[in-house]
Amino acid sequence: MSITFRKEVENIAILDTPPVTLTLLIIYIVIFCTDRIWSDKLSEWGTGKSFDNMRKGEWYRLITAPYFHLNIIHLVGNVFGIYFVGLVLENKIGSFMFLLIYAIGNLMVSLLFSILTSFNKGTGASPGIFALVGCIFYLFLQTPELFNLQLGTWKTNYIIFYSILGNLIGLGGFVSHVVGFMIGILLSLYLF
Repeated sequence: MSITFRKEVENIAILDTPPVTLTLLIIYIVIFCTDRIWSDKLSEWGTGKSFDNMRKGEWYRLITAPYFHLNIIHLVGNVFGIYFVGLVLENKIGSFMFLLIYAIGNLMVSLLFSILTSFNKGTGASPGIFALVGCIFYLFLQTPELFNLQLGTWKTNYIIFYSILGNLIGLGGFVSHVVGFMIGILLSLYLF
């Protein structure tokens, strides 16, 4: 194991994780495990971003659906996504702004999907994570010295990997990620 890789692994500590990032990680994992224990009964209540559900008065799904994940691969991808994005961004912009961009990214994409599709199994936090990646992109273009983004580090490599691989899962995922990314840039233009 190379010295650089060993130092990177040693520097990854869950206790040093910014507070909103850590809270989101815990929420994702707790909801996923609880849902599996209860045979997906929780996801029947909280997922689905279709307008059909909204017409039934189930608007809460726009907020709850992003905290559910379809399977362990989906969960692990988003857990690492929010973790590394949080390490890079949360302390730079503050916990409130971090949560605001994440929440608006998820909400706007959920709302878009509820209007345009009848997909009743809509889940996942990736639109909010992509909004945060859009914020990183915008801020990096404005002030590159704000970030210590270097190829070969866990944080940078995973964010790039997540941004590319996350868009190879189908048209719906691609659209939701691109829209989340654009929302992150637009919010950053306004907020910063």
